[in-house]
Amino acid sequence: MSPEWIRKAADGDEEAFRQLVERYQGYLMATILPIVRTPVEAQDVLQETFCQVHRSLSGYRGGNLKFWLARIATRKAIDWCRKRERLGKEVLHCSPGELHAGSTLSAEEEYLGATERGRLISSLQSLPSPYRATMAGYLLEGKSYRQLADEAGVSVKAVESRLYRARRILKNRYEEGL
Repeated sequence: MSPEWIRKAADGDEEAFRQLVERYQGYLMATILPIVRTPVEAQDVLQETFCQVHRSLSGYRGGNLKFWLARIATRKAIDWCRKRERLGKEVLHCSPGELHAGSTLSAEEEYLGATERGRLISSLQSLPSPYRATMAGYLLEGKSYRQLADEAGVSVKAVESRLYRARRILKNRYEEGL
């Protein structure tokens, strides 16, 4: 992308910024997805990334644009994971009323988020102990297979097996409930 297009986008030219988004969204998605792990969350982080790029483009000093964009995307993805981890810990240690005190979410967003978290937690609580601990660590705390294995004193293969079996149990329960 030429410096002229970057300047246009920084000056508020919507067409230039749209072209920047179209050109780099695939690359940035490939940067974000391995960090946040789910396509839906990766889309959210991608949107936050482009919002940050839009705000920061006027401060771009030249150099490798692709690297600059990837650095912003990586930081946003890491922040997203840290936020997800904090929320996971809050979910495990707080009552539903304490969870989002002072939140800027709308009442509808809070309700949907709490409902989804509540369903996830109740599903996890119904699992046998080793599966529950492994799934909670993986889903709610964002831990790697290696971290889970080290904490439980088992091999990475055992963690993979526990996650597979826990998913199968949850899937069977879900299908029975339909």
